[in-house]
Amino acid sequence: MQPQLRALLARIQQREVGELLGGVFSDLNRLLGYLDGVSVAARPGGSADEALFLLGVVRSEGLAAACGLDSLHAETGLPAGLQEELERAGFALRHELKIVFERILPGPGAAELFPRVREAHDLLRNCFQQSTIALARVFEPGLDGASLFEDLRLKRDNSRRLYEDLDALLRSARHALWRGDAAAQWLFAERLEDFRGGSIQYLMEKDRDACSRFAEEFKFARRFGGARFFLRRFSCYLELLLKHVGMRSVLAGASQELAA
Repeated sequence: MQPQLRALLARIQQREVGELLGGVFSDLNRLLGYLDGVSVAARPGGSADEALFLLGVVRSEGLAAACGLDSLHAETGLPAGLQEELERAGFALRHELKIVFERILPGPGAAELFPRVREAHDLLRNCFQQSTIALARVFEPGLDGASLFEDLRLKRDNSRRLYEDLDALLRSARHALWRGDAAAQWLFAERLEDFRGGSIQYLMEKDRDACSRFAEEFKFARRFGGARFFLRRFSCYLELLLKHVGMRSVLAGASQELAA
């Protein structure tokens, strides 16, 4: 368990509540440990069987943890805020496990297995981390989640860069649409290629593929006189994508700063 969580537990005056919460943190931390093994097994040259076995362990222990959270939520004498977060955490665990094992992992062919395993890993890791952070914030509202999880700090920085680059790309597309000349279109094309070589990697795979297709379409649109129609379509897509990125949990609380 992270030192920050141990210190937080030590500050809780009700010993029973501290012990209860410590058990929940330990369960979530153990689930995250299994996911570390999934991440290693899902790397190139890794073992699909090992990854699936570990995900099976996560499923069984995650459902057990969710049942435990339900039982704790029903206990009397707990702070109201803690009861609410225990209920949310139990629901979140069951919900994300259902998505992973009923929607993400089932699928035809072994060739696409590793991408599905990585998607499952990312979804569950985010769930376990965010549940830990939300429970800790009951007793320390100003807690920075990135101080607990090293990868969250990196994800936050990458997501911030992605948001800023998407915003700049959208402004460039609108400018090219407004100007309608070759120079503005060339500047947009250059910014689009910079984006493809940089922060596009921080998008989800389906959005990376969509942006890459748009970039190829723009080459043809410029050649055959369809640039304005393309820019309208791409601007609408970028607006939606920008909103989705801004809603990422790692950027929670940074919306005003990003909008500035």
